[in-house]
Amino acid sequence: MTLALAIALVYFVALIIVASLYTRKKVKTAADFADAGGQMGWVLVTFAFVLAPLGSGHTMSLWEASTGPLGASAAMWGIGAGAIFLPLAMLWFGPWMHESGCKTVPQIIEKIYGKKLGFLHACVQTMTWTGIGASETIATGTAIYGLSGGKIPFQPWCILIGFCLIVCYVLFGGLLQMAWLNIINSIVMIIGSYTALFLLGGYLAANLGGWGYVKDFYEGLGTVGKLTQLNLGNQGVWFNIILPVIILHSTAGGVAQVMMQPFFGAKDSQSCRKGVFLGAGINFMSCVPWVCMGLIGMTIPSVVSAGGSNIGKLVVPLLAQEALPAPIVGLLMIALLCATLSTGGGIVLANANVVTTDIIKGALFPNMKDKTEMNLMKVMIIVCAVLLVIPALTVPVVMPVFLWVFSFGMPVFVVFIIGLHWKINRTAAWVTIVVAFIVDLIWTFVPSVANSMPAPFNVNMYAVLLVSIVFGVVLTAILPGKPGLRRQVRMDARAAKARANA
Repeated sequence: MTLALAIALVYFVALIIVASLYTRKKVKTAADFADAGGQMGWVLVTFAFVLAPLGSGHTMSLWEASTGPLGASAAMWGIGAGAIFLPLAMLWFGPWMHESGCKTVPQIIEKIYGKKLGFLHACVQTMTWTGIGASETIATGTAIYGLSGGKIPFQPWCILIGFCLIVCYVLFGGLLQMAWLNIINSIVMIIGSYTALFLLGGYLAANLGGWGYVKDFYEGLGTVGKLTQLNLGNQGVWFNIILPVIILHSTAGGVAQVMMQPFFGAKDSQSCRKGVFLGAGINFMSCVPWVCMGLIGMTIPSVVSAGGSNIGKLVVPLLAQEALPAPIVGLLMIALLCATLSTGGGIVLANANVVTTDIIKGALFPNMKDKTEMNLMKVMIIVCAVLLVIPALTVPVVMPVFLWVFSFGMPVFVVFIIGLHWKINRTAAWVTIVVAFIVDLIWTFVPSVANSMPAPFNVNMYAVLLVSIVFGVVLTAILPGKPGLRRQVRMDARAAKARANA
């Protein structure tokens, strides 16, 4: 066991024990476990949410993407999430969820379109977010590999250790435990990643002539453009990074339990909104160091040689082993674990909540006792975490997982917005979702169809988005229906005011 691994284990074990002991006194019911009893103030809501979109999406997938043609432009993924998705979620989507009076996203879909469509969303989002959770397990295993100095085999042991940490992150205190852990881990994540990047500058200066070495390396390959972060003239940056992060996070994330569950735990709507600038700032800053380290690592021959065919995934931990002292390696890998464990833990908690509340209790045992529900939810956390391990041991690349599974949330988001603010027609919603799901599957598994389409509609997410909007808007417009849910509330309020003034 290396010093770095010992530092990380002591940190997380101590932190989880303290958080568990604190939250255990406050978590007495299933509602307390799933959504903190709806009593979280703005600080807890902000930190419970701000790390949810992070994980491997802002760390491993970005440094992996930076080793390819996109280079530093991969950072636009995190910038787009922090500047666009975070404000949308905290100022609008989250408060809408909170004000619905429901406890899960499938319950809101059920409230608008009926029990069957709510049940479909519960099943589909659980399956698709298992894919995202697998990537979080991979990234967590990568951090363990780096902490062990490469002495623990990446597969299967680092992956299995990552599974254990993800389970422990939420098992004892649910959402409240995760919120308190996220407060501390957000600070550690920023400090650890930026400290490592600063010290890497010292390593370059002492051994390779400074930052100019990195520029000269890419100039020698004819790829110095990879060091330009705002490479906005590159269509690949727009269609592979900027637009996907805006569209996928804002649509799929807007109806995902893992993203929205902190808002169900808020004590009021203002608690959802108040921390928007703090949350956006943390999310915005988090991705930059990992992209920079990915670019630096690819210039060090010994790092590239050690990584072999897995260099994309392992470049940052291998660079840390090469260039940083053990305590800083430990701090950097703790920073990575802070991101991946928060998202991984959030996913298993969200999936367990939906499976327990909306599938098992909602469809099979509506009279389930509260204590049974809470105990079942803890069992489901372990089960849902186990389901992450199998794909984590086989998935070769992280980024494509996001692009595929997020697309399943697009049609649900479109009909959700339509049914919330415009008009409710169940037939229109069902046809839109089913057709969009079929398009997503065809574009993913029948490449000849996708390749025959003009860009950008040869990519599944753009095709799914187009189908969702066209079918959702057109069918809702031509079919009869009742006013949208929030529109109904406003109409009832105006009618009540008119009666009071009469």
